[in-house]
Formats: sequence, C-alpha cells, structure tokens
Amino acid sequence: MTTLFEERERAAEALFALDEELRFLALARRNKMLGAWMCERLNLTGREAEEYKSRLVEAGAAPPALGRTADEALVERLRADLTAGGADAEADALPGLVARYGAEAARTVREQARA
Repeated sequence: MTTLFEERERAAEALFALDEELRFLALARRNKMLGAWMCERLNLTGREAEEYKSRLVEAGAAPPALGRTADEALVERLRADLTAGGADAEADALPGLVARYGAEAARTVREQARA
C-alpha cells in the first residue's frame, strides 16, 4: 500500500516530467519559427529550408558551451548565418525575435496541452 507521501512524490515527478516535455516542445517550436524567419532572409526554399529548420531544432536540444545560455548560443549562430548569407543588417533584431517567438511558442504549447 502506498503512503500519502509516496503519492505526492509521484505526482510531483509526473508534473516535473510534463513541465520538461512542454518546455522542450516550446523550444523546438520556437527554433522552427526562427528557422522559417531565417530561411526568408537567406532565400532558402524547399529541402534546403526544411534541413535548416531541422538543424536549428536539433541545435536547441544540445547543451550550450560552458558559461553561455542556450539563447545566447542560438543568437550567435543565427547572427553568423545571417552574416554568411549577406543579410547581416537583420542581425540586430535577433534577441527580440528570440524572446517574442519563445513567448509565442510557449503560449501555443500550453494551449495545446490544455486541449
């Protein structure tokens, strides 16, 4: 027979797992949205665009370098891609764009989880 403490512990673990899953889904959605934005700036279409978006989603799952946040590493990568693609004038918008798409993705994932 389980005790009340064990039931609470299992509930807390389940809530933590759900929170982590939703956080991962939101980050993946955000990175895919950023990938779509980047593809427009870099004139990528079709298979190239899909591969670029997939690489951004995969990069979001990897831990950042020591002393850096995941968002900082992402902005640096996007800035480098814009510079390499000749669209570096757009680079100043990146930090705000990461925050805006992150909030939008989190909201969408929470709404989908409730449904």
